[in-house]
Amino acid sequence: MDIIKKQKNKPPKSSFPMHNTVSHEILKPTQTLDEYLANKNSQKKPLKKKIPKTKQNISLGQKLFWASFILFILSIFISATLLIFKATNTLESISDNGQKHSFIKTFTSIANPTSYKSLNGFKDGRINILLLGRANTHKSGKDLTDTIMIASIDTTNYTVALLSLPRDLLVSTGSFYSKINSLYQTGLRNDVGAKYITESVQKITGQDIHYYFVLDFEGFINIINIFGGINVDVPRHIKDERYPGPGYSYETFEVYPGLQKFDGATALKYARTRHDDIEGDFGRAKRQQQVMQSARNKAFSLGTIMNIKKMNELFDTLGEHVHTNITPNEIEPFLMLIKKVDTQNVTNVVVDAWKSDSLLISARYYDEHGGISGLVPRIGNYKEIRDRADNIFNLDKIKQRQDEILNENPTITIVNATKNTSLTNRVKKSLKILGFNNVIVVKNKHGYTDKTTVSDLTKGTKPFSLDELLKKIPATKVATSKTDADMDFIIILGNDIVDIYTYTEISREELENENVKNDDK
Repeated sequence: MDIIKKQKNKPPKSSFPMHNTVSHEILKPTQTLDEYLANKNSQKKPLKKKIPKTKQNISLGQKLFWASFILFILSIFISATLLIFKATNTLESISDNGQKHSFIKTFTSIANPTSYKSLNGFKDGRINILLLGRANTHKSGKDLTDTIMIASIDTTNYTVALLSLPRDLLVSTGSFYSKINSLYQTGLRNDVGAKYITESVQKITGQDIHYYFVLDFEGFINIINIFGGINVDVPRHIKDERYPGPGYSYETFEVYPGLQKFDGATALKYARTRHDDIEGDFGRAKRQQQVMQSARNKAFSLGTIMNIKKMNELFDTLGEHVHTNITPNEIEPFLMLIKKVDTQNVTNVVVDAWKSDSLLISARYYDEHGGISGLVPRIGNYKEIRDRADNIFNLDKIKQRQDEILNENPTITIVNATKNTSLTNRVKKSLKILGFNNVIVVKNKHGYTDKTTVSDLTKGTKPFSLDELLKKIPATKVATSKTDADMDFIIILGNDIVDIYTYTEISREELENENVKNDDK
């Protein structure tokens, strides 16, 4: 099972802790980058004495080198900082494989030049980086990651795509269900860093996560201010009277349509506000990607990249607010990759709910720890999300497959061979979502079964429909000698999918009201 389990059944074993975490919440100004790298690689000056590198003795040239690399990361990932704003100067450390370290400790030496082809994922055609944004405050929710995004680099065509997952997505953590935005916090608490959230995102999307990159609110605000602000074209009037203020207070955030120039604090509020957005969290995700585009353009403008003072300030700011598992030896390969990657045309995908083509629905789950509400896949499993993630660089492929299914227009017969009477309607609804409109239900006359199967009566003449049924229900194909001019496929529903389709669906209003109550706590 991927998401929702029958209440009495025990969920599978997992590496997650067994406790309830339900969340209610550098180059000189006269040099080009290529010239700098060429000079650095060709000039090997012997050192008279080895001096440990610290934040104080890193040279300006090295600072600018690292800042240039981080600008590349920011050009793709700046929206990972758009979280619940709580200003603080606290320096947090992360734990990666049991070893705690900060950004400064990670990036204190320049690696020997290595081809970007050595980066994890390059040979497989895709580098996936998990972008996480956290608040980093003194409150209990300081490490909740309300921005969760996969940035993917196509290493064949050198293009970039972003896939955003909502903070309210429910995931199984072994013995209970939790919102995905709590997993990074739980990982820090158990001294395993980003392990839990990385594993969960891999399971949801079916994608290997090669790297992660975490940036907090204050770092984002400082970066935007160093840039001198950003220009954002606001599409509609927003007035949020419940925007979190200092402590536990509220304040009003209001912005009008049209081209606006935002400083760091205002840009963060614009990206974070959700109470006056008709799309809720999903509208916020879109605004995050909009701010990302504006920040990227400003970061790579000539005035910023060649301004020594701004680059030096940027490096010092990032040193306190960025955590990542990208190693020093991978810095230059990433920086070299920037010359190849097209960061001007980024594919943006938001996994959302409540629209005709949305992949998620709102639901409530109950277990021995109590109840929790959130978002779950509309077909009961992650197959649609994985499909979207796998084809993110060619979304037309999904549309073409859907068109082929419509052209095949199969007739499907469902037989419920379980004791769960609600299963039939749930599966029928899922089939309609997937584009199967000719579905009939017949009574079970042959007892019960544990295995869900599909019999193909078309002799392979409707391959797109068959492939979709096998993957999305999911089911196993079985041989049949039956022929029937009135049907193309026979689906026998077994006990193996009962848990997948067992959940209590709730309305958007119910979920949002619960979120507001939890925000008030």
